[in-house]
Amino acid sequence: MTNAQLASIQWGVFLSVVFLLPQLLFRQLTFRSTTVTVYASMLFAATFLPMQTVAPRQSVQLVPFQWIADTFRDGQIAFDQMTLNVLLFVPLGAMLMFWGRRTIGQAALIGYGVSLLIEGSQLLWANRIFDVDDLITNTTGTALGWLGALTAVKVYARVKTVVPQRELASAR
Repeated sequence: MTNAQLASIQWGVFLSVVFLLPQLLFRQLTFRSTTVTVYASMLFAATFLPMQTVAPRQSVQLVPFQWIADTFRDGQIAFDQMTLNVLLFVPLGAMLMFWGRRTIGQAALIGYGVSLLIEGSQLLWANRIFDVDDLITNTTGTALGWLGALTAVKVYARVKTVVPQRELASAR
């Protein structure tokens, strides 16, 4: 883990606490509000913090799947960055499936929109790179999160229906 990634995690934890304290003080803290607050804080910290003081060599990367060539050129770091981008949006997809009652297409579209907002903001505000690969990986992460949540719901429903039948059979 790089120093910048560690700093982002620390900022995310700090922001989560700052935004959760008022909810706790006013007794508005729920599981859903805590989950959304922590996720939004970590997402913001991972994509914007720490602020870059030096502008990047390139400000826009429009070649799809450039991360593959970057992995061959730069080694594991480009692959790790792509993987982290996917994982960063998995919770969004899960939240949209559980609480938003969205279809996978709607979830992917929302993930794309959030990613596009972040990428555009990074370009204008944080001296970061607008990267089309980030749009692809973030949208993929949202869809995978939705699919994972759906799988969890289906498995839970199946286990829930099987367990009572076994309990009834053993009670006889």
